[in-house]
Amino acid sequence: MIQEDAMIFAGIVAGGSGMRMKNADKPKQFLELGGVPILIRTVMAFEKVHDIDRIYIGINPQWHEYAQGLLEKYGMNNDRIVLLDGGADRNGTIFRILDAITAEYEISGNDVLLTHDAVRPFVSEKIILDNISAAKEFSVCGTYIPSVDTVIRSTDGCNVKENLIRSELFRAQTPQSFCIKKLCECIEKLGEEKIASLTDACGIFTECGIPIRMVEGDDLNFKITTDPDLFLAKAVVKQLQETDKSI
Repeated sequence: MIQEDAMIFAGIVAGGSGMRMKNADKPKQFLELGGVPILIRTVMAFEKVHDIDRIYIGINPQWHEYAQGLLEKYGMNNDRIVLLDGGADRNGTIFRILDAITAEYEISGNDVLLTHDAVRPFVSEKIILDNISAAKEFSVCGTYIPSVDTVIRSTDGCNVKENLIRSELFRAQTPQSFCIKKLCECIEKLGEEKIASLTDACGIFTECGIPIRMVEGDDLNFKITTDPDLFLAKAVVKQLQETDKSI
């Protein structure tokens, strides 16, 4: 199917097992914030952005049926949202999403994929739209915020080897967004063995010598990974609910 205009896809990476969440009885993306699962809140953030044509969710196969039930419960079982089994790691899940897109659509040089952590439910519409714009213009972009902490480097985990310059340091968030055609070209160029050593999709472009455009993130766009993160997220939702009853 040939698309005259650019197609915008979102890929929600939701395959994690939540091992760092000590008091959870299920993967962290299914824990509730204000009565709504984290995954559902994240998908809602992308669903309300009308520029996005389709939203893919890469899930751990063992939780596929459970996630499908959540989508049905919250009225998200529509053609715009696709639930599929993820891969063994983050990049593996992104590649599964990429395969699903390229199998259904004839990709042009303008089509864009935004990839986002399922456990970053407070991503703003501005960040999403800025990612779309930057990916269209620069082929690849990531979301970043300046480091507010002093960061040191240690080679043995016991002694400080170097104090890094804080003004030059940024913390990576998601979305990470790409021109799909350019991403496919880089994957083919690097090969499976090299890609397996990379921890995120932006690294694929870095290995190919393509600069990553920086999009301004937000402190609220934090990743819910540990129990303190969950505590903070619940406090955020409570505060939001006090000012907006639709949250």
